[in-house]
Amino acid sequence: MASMITTSIRTTVATIGLGLTLLGAAACAPTASPIPPTVGRIAVLPPCDASGAPLTPTGSAVRYDMPSDSLARLLASAAAEELARHGLQVVDQHVVAVATGGRVPSSPETAAAIVRSAKLDATPLFLRVRRWEWPYSTMQTAEIRVALDAMLVDPITGQVVWQVQRPARPVPLHGRLIAGQADAVAAEEVMKEVFAPLGRRRLTPD
Repeated sequence: MASMITTSIRTTVATIGLGLTLLGAAACAPTASPIPPTVGRIAVLPPCDASGAPLTPTGSAVRYDMPSDSLARLLASAAAEELARHGLQVVDQHVVAVATGGRVPSSPETAAAIVRSAKLDATPLFLRVRRWEWPYSTMQTAEIRVALDAMLVDPITGQVVWQVQRPARPVPLHGRLIAGQADAVAAEEVMKEVFAPLGRRRLTPD
């Protein structure tokens, strides 16, 4: 009888533990409503930092001293590729850069203004990196702590029509990487996570 009670208690504890694990995983996953059908092509603009300034290795969002292989470029490229994998139309990054003069939006409203002034028939994606932090002051790391916001903005009104806010937590890199390699992998992984609510991905963009 005692062994049966012990087994029952262990089973209950294991079930509770599994439930808490699943709950924690669900809490970590970003949630977002579907992208409105009014959103057509998307123009991915260069990301800014938490203060609205251009994203640089020495800016307020980035917490390491080594140079980055253009973190802003890596994030914008990863976002564009991931959106395409979800079946969305994305304006070529070179076209965006030429049309906008590489201007960096500091807010959703300025993102809309940049797209309007560039005469791009597209919905801007505004990216704000609130934290990009290496946990160790070394040349190698197995994770980067990231917090960022991704917003699709109505190009006429400047209103946010879709968004994901990722709280600060580590992005695992699946191994120890150095400098630009770590940034590149983290950019890809965090964009997969941010756009996961959009549903099934294609293996490669069309």
